[in-house]
Amino acid sequence: MDPLLLGKIHKHYGSLLLLLVLVAIVLALFVGPKVRFQRVVAVLVDINLAVGLVAFFTTVRPISYFHPLFVLAAVGLLHASSKSDQRKKVVICFSAALVCLILAWSVNASWGPEWFKTHAVFLPSAAKA
Repeated sequence: MDPLLLGKIHKHYGSLLLLLVLVAIVLALFVGPKVRFQRVVAVLVDINLAVGLVAFFTTVRPISYFHPLFVLAAVGLLHASSKSDQRKKVVICFSAALVCLILAWSVNASWGPEWFKTHAVFLPSAAKA
């Protein structure tokens, strides 16, 4: 598989996941927590994490170390609340995870904060080494 295609899949799939996390928050707020949906969203984020790891090891584009840190924080928050039927816990954890995912997206994006680009240590790609 073309490494650039894998990076594009990771990027667009990640955008879809932002929407799914937002839907989970809205459902929890207005209808109540939906444990099955929450667990599916958490697993889908795990899948994108795995795709991102494969893309990282097969491409030569360096990434900021903030990107995996924010993603791992989001994954932890999603899994911490994915089996919960407590509205407050789900809304808080999924909202914090959404913020972490947006921050992870912004780290390497052209529109992202300049601080991430000037104060970040970039991880060299394994394919480059």
